[in-house]
Amino acid sequence: MKKFSIINLTCLLAATMFLVFLPTNSYASGYSNEQMQDIENSEIRLLAEETGYKYKVINGKLYKRLWSYTYARWIDKDWILIS
Repeated sequence: MKKFSIINLTCLLAATMFLVFLPTNSYASGYSNEQMQDIENSEIRLLAEETGYKYKVINGKLYKRLWSYTYARWIDKDWILIS
């Protein structure tokens, strides 16, 4: 009886390993060549807002203010004293 359960357990383990390691097909891309050409020829748009600091000297003190290059407007309400 013990020998029978060891044989069953071994067969079950072998079948499980066979199913787990069964080879599968994987492809780098699900796109056809025509779709890839459309993607490569499409116009690329940046969606992130581009910002940067503008600097200004007032009464000998340096100030900065955040500017949105994307929307051409100030992001900070006031000038911030740096030094």
